[in-house]
Amino acid sequence: MQDASATPTEAALSEIVTRLRGPAGTGEALKAIAQSCEDGRTAGLGRDTTAMDALDAATAGLDPILRESALACVSGDLRRYLRIIDMLDNVLDLAPLEGINQIYWSMQRQLFLMRMDMATVPDFVPDRLLPFYERLVREVARRLRLHPAPRAVGAPDTGHVVMITNQLLSLEHQPSRDLLRQAAHVQRDYGRPVLVLNTNMMPERYYSPFVPPFAAAVEERLTGEQSIRFEDQSIRLLSSTAPGITADALNGFLSAVEAFDPDIVVAFGGSVIVADLLESVRPLLCMPTTTGQTISLADIVLDFGSVVPPAGGGRLARAWRPFRLGLSLRRDGGSATRAEFEVADAAFLCVVVGNRLDAEVDADFLALLERLLDAVPGAVVLFAGTVDSLPGRLRRSRLALRLRCLGHVDGMDGLLSLSDLYLNPRRTGGGASAAHALAAGVPLLSFAGGDVASVAGPGFLVADADAFVARAAGLADDPALLARSREDARVRFAVVEREGADPAQLAARMDEAVVLFHQRG
Repeated sequence: MQDASATPTEAALSEIVTRLRGPAGTGEALKAIAQSCEDGRTAGLGRDTTAMDALDAATAGLDPILRESALACVSGDLRRYLRIIDMLDNVLDLAPLEGINQIYWSMQRQLFLMRMDMATVPDFVPDRLLPFYERLVREVARRLRLHPAPRAVGAPDTGHVVMITNQLLSLEHQPSRDLLRQAAHVQRDYGRPVLVLNTNMMPERYYSPFVPPFAAAVEERLTGEQSIRFEDQSIRLLSSTAPGITADALNGFLSAVEAFDPDIVVAFGGSVIVADLLESVRPLLCMPTTTGQTISLADIVLDFGSVVPPAGGGRLARAWRPFRLGLSLRRDGGSATRAEFEVADAAFLCVVVGNRLDAEVDADFLALLERLLDAVPGAVVLFAGTVDSLPGRLRRSRLALRLRCLGHVDGMDGLLSLSDLYLNPRRTGGGASAAHALAAGVPLLSFAGGDVASVAGPGFLVADADAFVARAAGLADDPALLARSREDARVRFAVVEREGADPAQLAARMDEAVVLFHQRG
């Protein structure tokens, strides 16, 4: 039983220690540990040096992966991940590949969710994570005796393109839609047959005691060879839903590539193991699905929408090329009334949209929303997207009646047609929903960084929390300013759509990747 006189930090520290010393062998146990770490983070434990020292000391004898990942979850300190990478390097030739892969992807997930403080190890991605990933790819090839076959000397070009992804789910899944759009674009506009490989190489269950645990969804209906219709194109698809990293699955994909004999391989997304296994035998280009530093062994790694190269002169910086990923939006053309969402006609309606709102709407963002609602008495905030824990946290807010979760919304066009402002938490994702809002004439309000900022452009960005609240209040108080901002949103969408639809940009980069491959000899 916890001491009733304990401070929030002391109580959080005690709970984390108790959880870490308890069971950690099931997904539910790991989730409970992760929740205690999140509670400790919210209580400020990670910023309290004395408390973190105490947590260090109290957990010194525990499983090192469990311990370091949990303390990283509390503090956001990337030096904990450096220790994990060092530990993995020491056993890379012995430890189960599934466990190493799951730890790698769990770290990647925390980076994607912006839960780590990049200032603690500024060059973590290019200097430590990328080299570790390359060693992992080489170890997979060595351990499973994989030998990708190069094209026969003197064989002619085929015009074929292979696109490889770690995850293809459904047309409700934005990256899946974006992949199929690019495949259809290459077939239709370039006249080049495309084979899509859906490899499912992310962990499908928990193989290690990493906190917080991560496992990727798998669409069981997508297995074997199929044909998918998207837009006006029929796209060949080869999928495997076999669990784990196995020689059978990987050799099957490599054999399919050899038989299709592509002129170039396109990795759709980062850390696509099957694509990177082909780096030495086929021209390879990487097309990211999000902003940030993308992990890839490709000669060319495209940007998501920025024209600013990454800092430094390392491998990722040399591979970078400007690019705007064309997003495939799900426009339903629907309409709605405010009464359907129980919102007053006079209210200033703000929306937060996403599929990961449980993680993205953290305590800091909720506090910011409360400040916004205080400054704009007529404002309400609706959250659109599947959620689990968020409704409970909203109910504890002093302004709970003006913060409401809708869950999954089928008719986003209808909701956006009623909205006055799209609010973006600090996150990496959200680019498609931001583009959807711009198309509907809904102004965006975001900080710099992430997909939404890339789509929004500088006109819809603010520097800090004070500016965030002031911008919202200004729009709510000035109908003329709001009307101009709505028009600015439509103009910005036209720019983003035009950039993403440029037929020449991908063709030029694919040709360059082929040249660079042959220059490598």
